[in-house]
Amino acid sequence: AYQWLTMRSKLVPVVSVASSLVQWVLLGGILLINTFPQLLLIGIALFAAITLFSVITLPVEYDASNRALAWMKRTGIVNPGELAMSTDALKWAARTYLVAAIGSIGTLMYYVMMYMGRRN
Repeated sequence: AYQWLTMRSKLVPVVSVASSLVQWVLLGGILLINTFPQLLLIGIALFAAITLFSVITLPVEYDASNRALAWMKRTGIVNPGELAMSTDALKWAARTYLVAAIGSIGTLMYYVMMYMGRRN
């Protein structure tokens, strides 16, 4: 019943297709930008779907880390020293998804600017 997880799960089939095609469509779009710029636009749309998935994954991963920490505290499966290290590890693990989302947004913006003729 978690809204972000439901939304993420619904995007999985779209992202699966998009991720298998995007590199080739973008490459073709870049090579043919002067003769067939619509191909690059299609690649941008595919990459935008992947970027959206990356952004929607953020709250899911942060929630998963918080739930794991709550479970460890509740069950007492780790001692206090291990809990502190686990807290640090889980928070940094969730932040890797933040870095991936920021990178994906930046790359998407690059392709959009390329399409708009502002590559430099």
